Amino acid sequence: MARRPRILIVRRRYLGDTVLMEPFVRNLRAHWPDAWISMVVDTPYVGILADVGELDEIVEMPVGRLGFAGHLRRWGRALRAVAATPYDLVFDLQRNERAQLLVLLGRAGRRVTMAPPGRPLRRRRLYTDVLEAAPGDEAGLHTVDLNNRLLEAVGVPTPHRAPVLPVPEAERATAQAILHESSGRGGPLLMVHPGSGAEARRWPPAGFARVADHAACRHAAEVVVVAGPGEEALAGAVVEAMTERGRVIQAPGSLRTLAALLAEADLFLCNDSGPMHVAAAVGTPVCALYGAESDVTWAPLGTPRAAGHRTLRPSLPCGPACVDGEACVPGDLMRMHCIRRIPEEDVLDAVDGQLGSLSGSRPPPSAGTPLR
Repeated sequence: MARRPRILIVRRRYLGDTVLMEPFVRNLRAHWPDAWISMVVDTPYVGILADVGELDEIVEMPVGRLGFAGHLRRWGRALRAVAATPYDLVFDLQRNERAQLLVLLGRAGRRVTMAPPGRPLRRRRLYTDVLEAAPGDEAGLHTVDLNNRLLEAVGVPTPHRAPVLPVPEAERATAQAILHESSGRGGPLLMVHPGSGAEARRWPPAGFARVADHAACRHAAEVVVVAGPGEEALAGAVVEAMTERGRVIQAPGSLRTLAALLAEADLFLCNDSGPMHVAAAVGTPVCALYGAESDVTWAPLGTPRAAGHRTLRPSLPCGPACVDGEACVPGDLMRMHCIRRIPEEDVLDAVDGQLGSLSGSRPPPSAGTPLR
């Protein structure tokens, strides 16, 4: 590519997957500093990449109930944006029919994707380079490492692995305004998110409550429970079950502000979820609980300011220890309730270690500066 290379990345969803694309983009930029790099992202997740300077363009793909006319108008706008640029190189990390339409419209001389193990790749002839994933790759490699293999396949070095999301000062100020109320404890801020995309991936609210109480008593932690859309009752159940003081805050609608909010925490206790990856990418230590999903494939990777990340997952398969033989559907990751087998004692130990390592590392608030 003699002239300025034009590169298109197709990775539309979801929040966590989008965050984990940041090292991919940074590796591309390091290899081709002058490249024009575009990325196709579903509209709800565009904001999380808005401050990633390595991207020149984000192409929004509409989702949701827009009606026929709305879809036609907004889809047409996105498709025209892709078709208007003669790309040199396209990476398809989505591999479905809509993604392949974008690959076709990109008209790139080189079109790269990965064939999933054990499943046929439809329209294989659309691609010039198909990387064959080995049977153990999807379970034994982190998603970032699997993505980076596509770069390595076309000669791009991959020194970057940990996602980094910048937090603008304006967003940080907004987050601090949301958190302005203080418990007066003066200890670390423990942010708890009991939600996840599927009920089977949620640790019980009572468990979160007992861990939060312990953190408040032993570490003088201030406890804030974050409620995502539709999670108000779930977050409320955690605070209701607590004996110490905790409060619920609604996650902001802006993903940029959400990232800033998570950056204010000293520790983020959560299930395996998209916000977990956001927290890690802004440098907040994470204690994450997993069920049937792999804590190798989806581990938090961002470089924490302190304390390090911890992941907890029960031994699998559950066998006779299954917590709900009627509700669990073996093999269906969205309907396996294995996360409920994580003992509270293990979570308490992990949080104790992480908060304990913060002792002495947080400067006391200066006079006249309100606590969170």
